[in-house]
Amino acid sequence: MRIGFCDDDQAFLDLLALYCKECLPYIEYDGQVDVECLSSGEAILESYRKNKPYDILFLDLKMKPINGFETARQIRMFDNQVIIIFVTSLTDYVLKSFEYKPFWYLIKPVTQNHFRNVFMKAVAECLSANRAEYAFRTKAEGVMKLNIGSIIYLESQSRRIRLHTVDNDYYFYSGMTEEEEKLSKYDFIRVHKSYLVNPQYIKQINRTWLLLNDGERLPVSERRYKAVFDFFTDYMARSSLR
Repeated sequence: MRIGFCDDDQAFLDLLALYCKECLPYIEYDGQVDVECLSSGEAILESYRKNKPYDILFLDLKMKPINGFETARQIRMFDNQVIIIFVTSLTDYVLKSFEYKPFWYLIKPVTQNHFRNVFMKAVAECLSANRAEYAFRTKAEGVMKLNIGSIIYLESQSRRIRLHTVDNDYYFYSGMTEEEEKLSKYDFIRVHKSYLVNPQYIKQINRTWLLLNDGERLPVSERRYKAVFDFFTDYMARSSLR
C-alpha cells in the first residue's frame, strides 16, 4: 500500500506523517506500507509518470505552481481508483471539488482524532477495493490474477479476449458473455458486442462512442445505448454518494 502526503508546508507534512505513523499499528494489513511526503503537485505527477501510483493521497489544495485541484485533475485522467483526501483551510473549496471524486476532506488545523477517523476510513476502503481480484488463464503465463480496479476494458477478438489494463494487455481464450457474467457484479458495462468496460475509466458517453479518461474512444452500439446511458448515470449517482 502506498500512501502519499502532499503539502508545501513542511511542518504540516511532518505532523501528518507523525499522525500516520501512530495509526499504522492499528490497521489490519500484513503487506508493506510505504509512506511518502511530497512538497508539490509536480512531485506527485512525476511519481505517476514513473509508474508509481498511490493507493491513498492526502492533497493540499493551496499549493504552487500546481494547486491541488489541477494535480487531482491530471491524476484522474489515468487513475480513477486512488483515494484522494483534500486538505484545506478554506471550507469554500470543498464545494468546488466534487468533480475530482474526493473520498473525504480534512479542514486545517487537523487534530489527531480527526486525522485518525478519516485515515482509518480510507484504509478500510482501500483494502476492500484491493481484495477484489479477477482470475484468467493465458497460454504463456498460466493462471493470473489482477486487481479489478486495474482493468479498463475487455475486447473480444473472435474467440480471444484482449484484457486492457492500466499498465499492460493480456490475451486469453474465452467468450465475452462468460466474462461479462464474472464482472457484472463490479459494474462493468457491455457497451458493444465486442467491448466490456469498467465505468471507473469512462469520461463521456454519446450515442455512437464513449471516451475514456486517457482519451481513447470505444464504440457504443445503437441498440445498447439507452441501457448503457441509464446504467452509467445510475453508477455516477451511486459513486457520488460513497
